[in-house]
Amino acid sequence: MSTATVQPEKPIFLNEEALKRPASSFAESDKGNTTWHTLLSAPATPSTSLSAGIAICPAKGSLALHRHEQAEIYYILSGSGEVEVDGKRQRVGKDMTVWIPGNAEHGVFCGDGEELRWLYVFPEGSFEDVVYHFSGPAQQD
Repeated sequence: MSTATVQPEKPIFLNEEALKRPASSFAESDKGNTTWHTLLSAPATPSTSLSAGIAICPAKGSLALHRHEQAEIYYILSGSGEVEVDGKRQRVGKDMTVWIPGNAEHGVFCGDGEELRWLYVFPEGSFEDVVYHFSGPAQQD
């Protein structure tokens, strides 16, 4: 019988310094111009069950339609824009929550004068384990 010891996870507290690091983005412009700051993701943080961060879609910007195996949650922090999930677009704004099922095609779109900031959460310990499959080039509104 194995007597392996499971180490309990410890809480993680981050302050505003986490947002001062350079933002990440996709190297290919056809995937959109959304940027993000990953807050929780192994191995940078000792989190093993969730990864999370803050994404920003600028005015006239987008995150091209894509899919990934994992479900995802968006919590809108500020601004307004549109989120499309499986062909249906919905206006979103501050304090709204969007749950996106795994493998659902989805993207984010902002019009002129709009910027959208949202918290995203994946049920993966590392953001690197989320594999994006893009449907095509980003579309601007």
